[in-house]
Amino acid sequence: MYENSLSEKRMFSRASVECELTVSPVNMPMLPATVINISASGIYCISSRSIGDLTRVNIALRINGGEDIPARAVVIREEELSDSSYGIGLFFTRINERGRDIIIEYTSDIESNG
Repeated sequence: MYENSLSEKRMFSRASVECELTVSPVNMPMLPATVINISASGIYCISSRSIGDLTRVNIALRINGGEDIPARAVVIREEELSDSSYGIGLFFTRINERGRDIIIEYTSDIESNG
């Protein structure tokens, strides 16, 4: 598992999880990524390709085989990892209330079940 070395105060609970994510940067092909952790404000994921800091992306997230959660996000952090993949921090810039509620419920369930 990849760990975030930053000590941060977060507005929403963040849960470590591995689920699939599709990232669609403008003028680039869709890029599959694996979510490492998630909160109602953003996602940290691993991708085989660099996207670039401050790049705006459309995403589709599916948690536990549920409905797709579409959102828009911006890359707020990107780092090349030792295995030549990229750790990418995405901050949601647009997500509907239902999608945010699904994420909040999911992260709360994980946090309460340890």
